[in-house]
Amino acid sequence: MRFSDRTVLVTGAGRGIGRSIALRFAEEGARIAAVARTESDLQETARQVEAVGGRCLALPTDITAPGAAEACAQRVETELSPVDVLVNNAGVFFWRPFLKLTPEEWDLVISTNLTAASLFCRAVLPGMVERKRGKIVNVSSIHGIRGDANVAAQSTAKFGLIGLTQSLAREFRGSNIAVNAVCPGSVENKVDESGAADRAAPLVEKLWPRDVAKAVLFLASDEAAGITGAALEVYGGTHLVIQP
Repeated sequence: MRFSDRTVLVTGAGRGIGRSIALRFAEEGARIAAVARTESDLQETARQVEAVGGRCLALPTDITAPGAAEACAQRVETELSPVDVLVNNAGVFFWRPFLKLTPEEWDLVISTNLTAASLFCRAVLPGMVERKRGKIVNVSSIHGIRGDANVAAQSTAKFGLIGLTQSLAREFRGSNIAVNAVCPGSVENKVDESGAADRAAPLVEKLWPRDVAKAVLFLASDEAAGITGAALEVYGGTHLVIQP
């Protein structure tokens, strides 16, 4: 129970990686604040959290809306407790040739994947600074390490998220606040993990959400007390061609 008496705010918690992160934290004693756009998905996350004995505050939110991050943080502090761990997981993805990507799609990816993450950091950091402790984990991507064709907006946002991670890690290390990122490869986001055993050969298959969640929990735990500014690669069976 590494996270007993801690409150964890997870964005993009309605399904996939975000839901898995919320469940893993709940299994280890954390109070969960789950943020996502779709209320029905959030309610299912809350149901699963409560099924493992956890407490979940569901916050249906458009995280790109003005004031959304501050409103979420305030509700969490009022109804649960101050945020001990923030996980910026929410994201939007378009597989588009660059010349076919519309300006509106570009703006949506940047505002969701990068700007909203910065605003949630801004919302929780003052309290963390005051308490002299806190953990932030940003979910970047393999595309935040190496750009690829047809994912220009995704790569721009996820590279930026790693830059934000490193900058905040340096700025807030004197306040005992660790800021790290995880960079997943391809993930089977629609897989139903409930009741499923771990796979025998995860390094030759696509990742499951729980593979990413376990890395997030490590970086948020006291076991990673000496780690900040890291971008942890979690590639699993993702096929890579590494260029010099």
